[in-house]
Amino acid sequence: MDSGCELLDRIAADIGGAALQVSGELNEPIRIQVVGRAGVGRTTVADALQRAGFETVSESSAVDAPGVADPDLDGDVVVYVLSGAPRSPDVEALRRVPRETAVALVNKADLQPSWASAMRVTAECEAETGVRALPMVGARSRPGTPDGHGDVIAAVAAADRIARARRCRAALKTLAEAAARGPDRDVLEGYLRSDEAVRLASRAADALGDGAADRRRLAIVRRRSMVRTSASVQ
Repeated sequence: MDSGCELLDRIAADIGGAALQVSGELNEPIRIQVVGRAGVGRTTVADALQRAGFETVSESSAVDAPGVADPDLDGDVVVYVLSGAPRSPDVEALRRVPRETAVALVNKADLQPSWASAMRVTAECEAETGVRALPMVGARSRPGTPDGHGDVIAAVAAADRIARARRCRAALKTLAEAAARGPDRDVLEGYLRSDEAVRLASRAADALGDGAADRRRLAIVRRRSMVRTSASVQ
């Protein structure tokens, strides 16, 4: 994945250390992990996400499989697939994942009595687990009938943006800590003042800015970005 951090990549090649570590992390693709119990349609959902253009989609082994340990839910984004109301193993798994980077899909929604029934199941799932839930017909549906694909793609894309924003914020924190204690302080502090770093901070604040502190941070980075843009035009 191209992180768009050409300046950081050049600095990393020159000085190594924390810059090299962070550059590598930012260039890693966001991993989308598709998980759920056996028979819920994990493969179908994974295929749909790949066709939608998501870079790295992997299907995990089944949850609650007899005699087998449950998979680690360690994807940057976790897409949890169900085929109806969540059972106890589903609820337990969903309560372990970060809510902002997880999506629960009630697949095979066409097997519910109606689309409204599928919506009720997803609302109950969301209320019970705190994870956003959506209905979906993973297999191709008849033209003119709802399948939920557009909403699902949008929800996974939103989780993807949050995962990227968290990675950017963690990267900038790592660089700031390295600048405070390391021999490359001047280089790293120069990078943290650069347009590229300001853009990274701005994108992270846009995606994660849900509190007063984040709103203040967003206002600061936006002002800095506007000042730099004005200066470059003059």
